[in-house]
Amino acid sequence: MVSGAPAGPGSQLVVIGSSAGGIEALSRVVAKLPADFPAPIVIAQHLDPRRPSHLAEILRHHAVLPIKVVDESMALEDGIVYVVPSNRLVEVQDGGLRLRPATSGAIAPSIDRLLTTAAQSFGDRLIAVILTGTGSDGAAGAWDVKQAGGTVVTENPATAMFPSMPGSVSPSIVDARAEVDEIAEVLVGFLRAGDRSTGDRKDDGLHRVIDRIRERSGIDFGAYKSPTVIRRLHGRMSATGSGSIEDYVDRIEHDPAEYRRLVSSLLIKVTEFFRDPKVWDHLRDDVVPPLLDEARREDRELRVWSAGCSTGEEAYSLAMILAEARRDEASPVGIRIFATDVDGAAVAFARRGAYPPGALATVPAMLRDRYFLRSGAGFEVVKRVRSQIVFGEHDLSTRTPFPRIDLLLSRNVLIYFTPALQQAALETFAYSLRPAGRLVLGLSETVAALPGSYAEENARLRIYRRLPGHLVVPYAWPKVVPTSRDLDRPVTPPVSPSRHEQNPIADALASAEAVLAGLETGIVVVDEHYDISRINTAARRVLGIHGAAFDQDFIHLAEVLPSTAIRKAIDGALKGKTSTAVYEIESVDVGIDSPRHIEATIRPYGIASDVVDGAVIELTDVTRLERDRTGHTRTRERLDKAATLNERLLRANEELTLLIADLRLANRDLLRTSEDAQASREEVETLNEEFQATNEELETLNEELTATVEELRIANEDLAARTEALRLQTLTIAQQKRETEEEHDRLGSILASIGDAVVAVDHDGRTVATNVVYDRLFGDPNAKIRFEDVAGLPILAEDRPQQRAARGERFRVEFAASDAVGTRRWFEAVAEPLTVEDRTWGGVVSIRDVSERTMRLSLERLMAAAGHELKTPTAAIHN
Repeated sequence: MVSGAPAGPGSQLVVIGSSAGGIEALSRVVAKLPADFPAPIVIAQHLDPRRPSHLAEILRHHAVLPIKVVDESMALEDGIVYVVPSNRLVEVQDGGLRLRPATSGAIAPSIDRLLTTAAQSFGDRLIAVILTGTGSDGAAGAWDVKQAGGTVVTENPATAMFPSMPGSVSPSIVDARAEVDEIAEVLVGFLRAGDRSTGDRKDDGLHRVIDRIRERSGIDFGAYKSPTVIRRLHGRMSATGSGSIEDYVDRIEHDPAEYRRLVSSLLIKVTEFFRDPKVWDHLRDDVVPPLLDEARREDRELRVWSAGCSTGEEAYSLAMILAEARRDEASPVGIRIFATDVDGAAVAFARRGAYPPGALATVPAMLRDRYFLRSGAGFEVVKRVRSQIVFGEHDLSTRTPFPRIDLLLSRNVLIYFTPALQQAALETFAYSLRPAGRLVLGLSETVAALPGSYAEENARLRIYRRLPGHLVVPYAWPKVVPTSRDLDRPVTPPVSPSRHEQNPIADALASAEAVLAGLETGIVVVDEHYDISRINTAARRVLGIHGAAFDQDFIHLAEVLPSTAIRKAIDGALKGKTSTAVYEIESVDVGIDSPRHIEATIRPYGIASDVVDGAVIELTDVTRLERDRTGHTRTRERLDKAATLNERLLRANEELTLLIADLRLANRDLLRTSEDAQASREEVETLNEEFQATNEELETLNEELTATVEELRIANEDLAARTEALRLQTLTIAQQKRETEEEHDRLGSILASIGDAVVAVDHDGRTVATNVVYDRLFGDPNAKIRFEDVAGLPILAEDRPQQRAARGERFRVEFAASDAVGTRRWFEAVAEPLTVEDRTWGGVVSIRDVSERTMRLSLERLMAAAGHELKTPTAAIHN
């Protein structure tokens, strides 16, 4: 044990809240806390207020740190664990703890109240931990902790015994989510990070992690100025047991899952309802009405996309202003809102639509009353608003965008992208938006990376209009992006630079595309997965490819080339080898009946000189050269075959001519159809919710109908029928009594067959059931039995196995029992708690006679202490 030091002005504080299943979780957490833990810990556990709490005693069996039960007023000391008593409220005031009486019917202790007062006193020096439990106590308090700059840690809901309480905390405010056995190490990591100076990120090694993330994903965390980045990085290091930055960098290089968890935790999802009110006022008054009018004139639905919706506040804000705009319409326009984010946990939270009171501080009272319902300690979005929104996971770098969007919000997403990825994202948005569709960015973002596709509608509020023109097909995002060691370089360019200064990477890409398009040699660029990233017109003509082809498998798309040979050549290029081969292919031109010869040169390429990123395939038509080289004509058989083929092709030509016209029209909608299918798949979940609601309504109607039928039946039954029912009920009760007695007899037989003594006790220590062995050894109430521990000291009545089991403890202990004549025997007791619906009402103890084993062990210890070995009787006599 260590003695705590008074918590000074710069001290930190840890507050842990839990409910159902919390006793076991708390025991596992405090068992791993080190003896030099540098902060006080306050524990608030929901307990049965009608019974005395034994939580402190249970934790003392597991903890190295001292455990104290909070008194009326206590000062906080580092390295001390404070347990809040049941049915009392506790607050943090002036660096200490104050108890308050609980009001009738209220949850006590209140985790929300404890966290809120602690946040007011400790601010960014507070760490809040939410463990297993039912309900949502702690969600509102965690929100206040985050608003004060503190740190929020939750047990992983996926593995928690009761996931409701940790799952109710918004993922946007969670700094670390860990398994219960990892939480102690995470806390130590956060506390140490809080003690360090965060001024020099290079000394901390943070720049290596930031640069590596920028290289792999294009997200630039160098723009972050908050120490939250360092806290969250150290939280992930502690959760993975990494002792240094070097160890952790090596881990994320070889563990893709941990890399994704790090990026998700570093993405500081700053979001709230109606953030930047002037933007929302402009959307409500000047943007939404004309968009609704246009949709109404064209007799279609209004489609809206919130890209990077985080925990849903922005999406629900959109839904509310659209609902307000349609309130007075006789036949309102249909609305479809897509809300997506790369963080699956944030999307799952948003889909529930439940928020603590603090999250609704920016929602006008009129909208809160109209579109939210009270739900426990917080608020829940009404079902008619939730049903309009399709939530889903979506990565802007890999997933297909939603088509025909009228209004697209992507606020404070681009500011963390490198210029190349900003351009790619803006191309994706331009592809999604209808002509004249609106794009709303964050106040620090612009469309400078793609100026030709947008016009300013409100430059101050960063609202842009999609310019009409050709369909912008977004290219695959680059897999390697330029890096910079200058972490303080602004991500977005100045307001009015020249076009070349705006985006040199974009100009370079555009020039490269122009060169490729003008070449007569076919050029195809594929990555290590054989997917096409660049292809020019000459290659399309040679291979007969008529679609966009980007991100499609080249091996299967180029059907005229031998797939096995081409795959082997590309594999060789990926290993740094260059190969050239000539292939005879059938002509893709229906007017030419002779085969063609294509020379394919496949060579490696890479942005870095020592890294191969893919292969470049050069396709040259060498048919004339090949004919001159061979110098022979075709055989008659081949001519006949060609003539037959030509006849077939001529017959099909008329049909193909008609089909080509249709295909050209259908080709424009091909991508849209595919994307609609993707959108429909993501809408299934919303439809399931509607089906569930309908099913609940049908169940309610069915219950009402059943009740009505039952009333009519009872009203029409005569006295004889009721008498018969009573008689049958009496027979049933008698049958149940006989079955109960038979079950009791079977239980008695089972207990009688057990060789160990067995006793079950309730919460008050009363004996519920015993077997014959127990009655023989301990059942005589007049027997004077002396109980002793392994040291030979008397065991107090409250520490005997039956009394400890009554308190719901789980233990294994040895003890000695001596009767009135001095006969002493050793026993081993094993106890397990008895629980019903997460409440412990007693325990069962199995007691085994281990006297022979104990005496043998004692004799061996004595012989070993005297320096002798066990000998046979003959050897002993000889000595």
